[in-house]
Amino acid sequence: MTTAFSLTRTQIANRVLAKVTKVTNDRSMASVDAELVYQAIDLRLKEMSKMGTFWRKVTAVPVSFSLTAGTLSASAGAADILWPVVMTFSDGDDDLPIAIIGKTEYAAINDKGRQGTPTQALWESPTKFMFYPVPSVDGTAKLLYEKIADDTSAGAAVDIEVSMIRPMIDIIKYDVADDYGVDESIQRRWQAEARMAEIDIRKLGAQRISLTAVAVDDFDGRPDGTRPSGGYINSDYVE
Repeated sequence: MTTAFSLTRTQIANRVLAKVTKVTNDRSMASVDAELVYQAIDLRLKEMSKMGTFWRKVTAVPVSFSLTAGTLSASAGAADILWPVVMTFSDGDDDLPIAIIGKTEYAAINDKGRQGTPTQALWESPTKFMFYPVPSVDGTAKLLYEKIADDTSAGAAVDIEVSMIRPMIDIIKYDVADDYGVDESIQRRWQAEARMAEIDIRKLGAQRISLTAVAVDDFDGRPDGTRPSGGYINSDYVE
């Protein structure tokens, strides 16, 4: 038994084109077709985070970057940050927690120039963080973050969970439908399928850390095995 099944970007593109053009997916793609589908795949990968998809790409080791005393902001230097997860500050001793806040919370701070040990940080741009209070001493920030999905390449697997490949194909099929002049009525059906595929990917991407029992309803009677009276059982009315 194996669990290593996957599809490369080229194989996924061929399956998409087979559905859109109704041509068997064992043919060689024209370069214009390949580029169109590859671009659609990359665009979707980069925006999937809007659905709260958990890609399981949290860095194993936090990235460290320096904070300078009296300086309000600092750059983490990592260009692939999708979402910051956990941050700490150290001046050489303990790692002290820093709460990652949003623009509204940061805007509500009246004395943004106050110095001290940073307890809050605003993720202002792809690599830049604004700290409050402003560090009063030089120190080091450590950031654990979730990474942006990798760009695709022709001979490699696409950077998604294997379980998400089939719904992703349904999404890309809809994304390129207009480029191939697919009938509007078919596009509407594909749009519905793409929306359901997004839901499936969200479900598949949910982080699971424990198992729970699955409840199975007994539609043929009560849990104790007796049948109710005055109702239908398996389409038969029972007194």
